[in-house]
Amino acid sequence: MAQINQTRAFDPIELELLWRRLISMVDEAAAAMVRTSFSTLVRESYDFSCVITDATGQSLVQASESIPSFIGTLPETVKHFLRFFPPDKLEPGDVLITNDIWLGTGHLPDVTLAKPIFRDGKLVAFSATTAHVPDIGGKIRSPEPREVFEEGLQIPPMKMIAAGRTDETLVGIIRKNVRTPDQTMGDLYAQIVALDLMEDRLRVLMESYGLPDLTDLAREIQGRCET
Repeated sequence: MAQINQTRAFDPIELELLWRRLISMVDEAAAAMVRTSFSTLVRESYDFSCVITDATGQSLVQASESIPSFIGTLPETVKHFLRFFPPDKLEPGDVLITNDIWLGTGHLPDVTLAKPIFRDGKLVAFSATTAHVPDIGGKIRSPEPREVFEEGLQIPPMKMIAAGRTDETLVGIIRKNVRTPDQTMGDLYAQIVALDLMEDRLRVLMESYGLPDLTDLAREIQGRCET
């Protein structure tokens, strides 16, 4: 007998509660990022964004204080990450990083980090952040560069953390190529704090509501957004 895949329906009250919980997650992550960042670009200028996407990289929710342009680019960067790292190449504890201008926001100082979130061994979502770091090398805040190589250090899509283990070689390369190594790395680690917080809160939510994945919830939210 063929197995019937049932789609979970959400009543209006339950959906509103879930939606508010999701918003609170990304807003809390944004607040944590501001509190733990090292530079004024994040702490005072709020030049960053926090987003949760579904397992395919489609946007699910974003922080209230997010930069509008980052809200648009972050999910697209997550989709690019998936091209380089399909689900079978990801595992719990991974953190992906890039500042590739063609895959992200358009200039090198904006660094994107994303963390795959798993439930019962299945990829269910990504927590993701983009932030303008205080320095990435190259010319200092100048419109003069005529090619990307003059703008600073380029980081291709890669794992900054693999299964919970930090790539110290990558950290060393970043620190050696920027003028403010402590601030730049401090802000990157603040992004990771935000990623971890979103992951923890989302797992609690899914456990509380018995959600095996986010497929049905994402379909409901995204469908309502389209209308």
